[in-house]
Amino acid sequence: MRPLSEVVPKPALPMPDGPVIGSALRLAASSGVERVVVNTWHLGERMAAAVAEIELLGVELVLSPESRLMGTAGGLALARDRGLLGDDGPVLVLNGDGLLGLSVEFLSVRHGSAEDLVTLALLPHLDPKRWSRVILDANGLVASIQPPGPPAQEEAPFLYPGMMAVSRTALDALPSTPGEIPNRLWRPAQESGRLGGVVMAGHWREVGTPSDYREVVAQRLGETSAIRPSSMVAAEAKIRASLIGDSVVVEEGAVVESSVIAEGAVIRCGARVQDSLVFGAIEVEPGEAIVGEVLARAR
Repeated sequence: MRPLSEVVPKPALPMPDGPVIGSALRLAASSGVERVVVNTWHLGERMAAAVAEIELLGVELVLSPESRLMGTAGGLALARDRGLLGDDGPVLVLNGDGLLGLSVEFLSVRHGSAEDLVTLALLPHLDPKRWSRVILDANGLVASIQPPGPPAQEEAPFLYPGMMAVSRTALDALPSTPGEIPNRLWRPAQESGRLGGVVMAGHWREVGTPSDYREVVAQRLGETSAIRPSSMVAAEAKIRASLIGDSVVVEEGAVVESSVIAEGAVIRCGARVQDSLVFGAIEVEPGEAIVGEVLARAR
């Protein structure tokens, strides 16, 4: 996501309805959990601010900051060691950098009725050449996880969209050291014949590159615009199908079209920004035209 991620963590990227991570947080809250724990490391203070924007009624929201990068499995173990994950029952684990429109019902039923150490939520694959392929056997166990590439003949590839249920047994076995989920969680579960998968209803959208991000914002906005209250947009400025994030200044006569301006960027008088992402300590000069650019600089 560079250069945007030099200014704001990917899960904190602004969307018309709040930061990207809001999708995962709202999904977690809808599952009936009492506490949601969010790991933070890169630009941790900015990530904490994004999380604070999300209101989860009846759900406790807790941060688990990392003083060193723990990796996806290490971060989970750290939250466990801090006592943030309770002491019984499975844990729902969600990636915070994608847009999830899923229900946890099928995942909950599978994990509760099978003997899985870990159960993966899966979707019919969207693009096997772009993302890894998960293959299930007849019993709903993961037979293999293949790298991106054309599926084999008669193969039914599935996509992992970033949601899983982790048993207390698997969680307790995690080492308290940096590491990643595929090696620390999935491999041991698969080797013991207890890595399950269940096909979900719903949708997922990756926000993995600046172009992905701008495209999904455009889809959410349509022909409308969204302007955060902390920004100053002159009455004479023209904002079309754009997202104006926090602490932005757009001066009179400026035109912003099909773009995202965020994190305190400044668009001066008469400047024009189109089909672009402008973040952080970027100042578009009076009369300057920015078209199809991704500009970001940390303050």
